[in-house]
Amino acid sequence: QRLRTAMERQGALLALLLAAFAVSAFAARTNGGPSTFPYCNCWDNITGSGIVVDSFAISGQTLNFTIRSTNPRPLHPTCSQDLHKIEINTFDYCRWSKVSATLNGKPLKTPIFDSQGKSVWVPGVQIFKLYDLALSWADISAVPASFSITVGTAPGQRRCTSFSQLLNTTALAPIDMAFFSSDVKCCPHPPVTFYPPPPPPPPPPVPPPPPPP
Repeated sequence: QRLRTAMERQGALLALLLAAFAVSAFAARTNGGPSTFPYCNCWDNITGSGIVVDSFAISGQTLNFTIRSTNPRPLHPTCSQDLHKIEINTFDYCRWSKVSATLNGKPLKTPIFDSQGKSVWVPGVQIFKLYDLALSWADISAVPASFSITVGTAPGQRRCTSFSQLLNTTALAPIDMAFFSSDVKCCPHPPVTFYPPPPPPPPPPVPPPPPPP
């Protein structure tokens, strides 16, 4: 009886773990929902901080967005008040994609995907990083920071050639993006909502043929 009870408890625990694992995997694969992104122990609450992502748009192979802040010191007081890197929650099958980026029109260091995929924690996830940004939130509060990220079109193994593959751009679905301070103590995680452009208008109707002479 004791052996049966112990086995039943182990079975129940395993079922709970599998259920939690499934929820995390689904959240990661959709870049939203109850995801635990960013995957680290840092301050991610930005309530009342004034950090906003504006002008989030995709044009062809390029993703554009602007970061602004109404507060020169928006982060938790124990954190460096700067923006060192941006992490974006993407998909593991994209980890060898060719990507470039600019900040206010100037090239950044080549963005990187995590050298060690996050599949250990949440299956299917890969973290994409823009780093060495060297921005202070005081600067950003004075002049918003404009970013452009371009994905290459050359196909290859584990390469994504469009943002529809790299990101979840379903209408109204959140895209996971976190802003890290240089001491990695703060990682504000503002909501980002992508609205796809409207479809092009239909072509004008073909005029009727002229009447016979």
